[in-house]
Amino acid sequence: MIKYKLKIIDVIDEGNESKTYLFEKPEDFSWEEGSHAHIGLSGFDLGEKPNKNWVRHMSIMTLPDEGKIGFTTRVKHNPSEFKRKLFSSSIGDDITFFKLGSRMSLRRTGKTIVLLSMGVGIATMRPLIRAYIKDKSDIPSVISLNIDSSSDFVYQKELDRFNDNHYKNYWIKSRTTFYKTLQLLTNSADAIYYIVGSDSFIQENIKYLKSANVNKENIVIDKKEEMQSMFFDNDELFAFI
Repeated sequence: MIKYKLKIIDVIDEGNESKTYLFEKPEDFSWEEGSHAHIGLSGFDLGEKPNKNWVRHMSIMTLPDEGKIGFTTRVKHNPSEFKRKLFSSSIGDDITFFKLGSRMSLRRTGKTIVLLSMGVGIATMRPLIRAYIKDKSDIPSVISLNIDSSSDFVYQKELDRFNDNHYKNYWIKSRTTFYKTLQLLTNSADAIYYIVGSDSFIQENIKYLKSANVNKENIVIDKKEEMQSMFFDNDELFAFI
């Protein structure tokens, strides 16, 4: 297993209690949009066994052509041990990236893509959007819906600059408006839907899309293959707001 020990080169306050951590990019480190990695904080692997409390799975929110690696995370009340240690890290500190993978790359199959995200889940969508803006081949349009009850949306100013006839953002603060908007977008069940958020958010949206006759094959979630059935085959409904 290859481990990359990378130095923090910048920390950006995104508002809404969210921070983006940016890292130097090694020449041999490459990835595609929608990729993720395990993030190990300094010292996580010094003992006989790795300290799992200091490791998290994070989406990479940049593309290789940006020349840096980054992830965005939210500061919560009563943060975990991982978050407390992360938020005490400073520019110049080392953090380890390993187990790079991808389950969310763009499907260039001639279908519209609809991105459904909750809060800081937009971090997974950012590189998909930037990859589409760079190359629109075989994707007629992309629509992004992000819901955040605080109305303090991460990346809003950046992503709104890309709005045109083929790409559209919807920034939504209520569940009712979210589903009214989504209803307008599911007239064509043949679009491809990407979902990122809490487990209950993912499951509720899968249930809604299935009721709108969207096939399972057209729904993409960032979950391991062995976990997919837990989301697609469970019809219990959750509220996420």
